[in-house]
Amino acid sequence: MSTQIKLRHCAKTFADGTRALAPFDLTIEGGETIVLLGPSGCGKTTILRMIAGLEFPDAGGMITFDGDDVTRQSIEKRRVGMVFQSYALFPNMTVAENVAYGLKVNGVSAAERQTRVAAMLEMMHIDMLADRRIDQLSGGQRQRVALARAIAVQPRVLLLDEPLTALDAKLRVRLRTEINALLRKLGITAVYVTHDQEEALALGDRIVVMQKGEIAQIGTPREIYRSPKNPFVADFVGAANRLAGDMRDGRLHIGSQVFEAVDGWNQYNDMIDKTGPVELFFRADGLSVCEREDAHFTGRIEAVAYLGDKQRLTVSGIGPQAMMIDTHADDLTAVGSDVHCRFNIERLAIFPAHDADSGAI
Repeated sequence: MSTQIKLRHCAKTFADGTRALAPFDLTIEGGETIVLLGPSGCGKTTILRMIAGLEFPDAGGMITFDGDDVTRQSIEKRRVGMVFQSYALFPNMTVAENVAYGLKVNGVSAAERQTRVAAMLEMMHIDMLADRRIDQLSGGQRQRVALARAIAVQPRVLLLDEPLTALDAKLRVRLRTEINALLRKLGITAVYVTHDQEEALALGDRIVVMQKGEIAQIGTPREIYRSPKNPFVADFVGAANRLAGDMRDGRLHIGSQVFEAVDGWNQYNDMIDKTGPVELFFRADGLSVCEREDAHFTGRIEAVAYLGDKQRLTVSGIGPQAMMIDTHADDLTAVGSDVHCRFNIERLAIFPAHDADSGAI
């Protein structure tokens, strides 16, 4: 049975008076993978440590596992497994001994330890490395050992603190896929900390976006990416472009262009009836290259980056800052030439200008 975690009115103030977390509520359903996403210093690791029992919330905060109050319990009593960025493996032990360590501490018999270790090593595809020392392993192999050790003790909750950061890009993608498949297979409740947006979108059932010790938004990967609730989320999770506009009479004015409200604006209905300056946030797929007669804007190509499946153009002349626009990999583009483009209007995130000024990074 997977464990449900609830955090209620949890805040964290350190001894020197630093407020790491404002009071927040969060429910993590049993078997769910929650990703805590945000820049350095936003409070995501502090939340992870509070769930683990390595930090305790301020007075008035409560943490429960399946309804049991664990707020002041130690990490050992909570039965959580942890995987760190540094792996924290024992260099003087073999792979098998590392995986067996937690079982031995918990008093599991030698026969049962041997059975569980063998099962974990096979699951992680490292059974052939059982007798190797840690300093003989690659980074990816060490990460698999760390995961096997954390899961071998059959924890109620698995906590992962930026476990792939130290690996190269190709290995990160491969291990990310393996971790995702493993979590689905085990059905274990997992909390994963990262500052990597792509990692968060790939792994999370839901994502908790953190900003300066507060929760900026909670949602599915699609909700976070396509329906940001505030300028910070719109700008942090993948946005490359920002443009000023004006709302009048239910229409969006950008320079000489006027746009009627469309179905794709449903999440911004509260904006349609407002009047005043707005800021638009959109990603590189928010503008499409088109023919002159269909264009909303014409700009000049300043740079072209070939990305294999697409080209990313840097285009000036649309706004005060250059815009990023994605186009087909085989399109003929040249630095210095004009490019005609139009909005994919349903992919705009629109906020009052004063909110954008205070919320974006």
